[in-house]
Amino acid sequence: MLVAFFFVVLAFTTPNPTAVGGGALLTEKEPAKGIQRITRHPFLWGVALWSFTHLVLNGDLASVIFFGSFLILAVGGPFSIDLKQKKVFGDPWNRFAALTSNVPFMAIVEGRNTLKVGELGWWRVVLAVVLYGFFLHIHKTLFGVSPLAM
Repeated sequence: MLVAFFFVVLAFTTPNPTAVGGGALLTEKEPAKGIQRITRHPFLWGVALWSFTHLVLNGDLASVIFFGSFLILAVGGPFSIDLKQKKVFGDPWNRFAALTSNVPFMAIVEGRNTLKVGELGWWRVVLAVVLYGFFLHIHKTLFGVSPLAM
């Protein structure tokens, strides 16, 4: 879950060409910065990790329907977003897509990009850890079950 928080917090705090109104970032010298070097869809990967973890740990029918729906959306969403962005932005999008990957770290492993940890921003990483701790602490109050119960 900490990794899911990491992806979600960095998605919301880093300018992203895939976000609504973010298309102007595609024309920058380096359109893929920070978390986009890891994945161009960090929010959806965070949701995928969150939903998959909850689906596996709960497993009842209600959880399968609830978390499974989010998982399908999070896994399928990037393909839809990529097609729409390519149609709207053309070559600038193609350049961005060539530098990034949907699957986390794939562009780095394939040598199309490099990981620059300093671009992530230490405050974003700290915020992700703090929010993770906060939600871990209040989970039982909000949802009636402690994630720490064994």
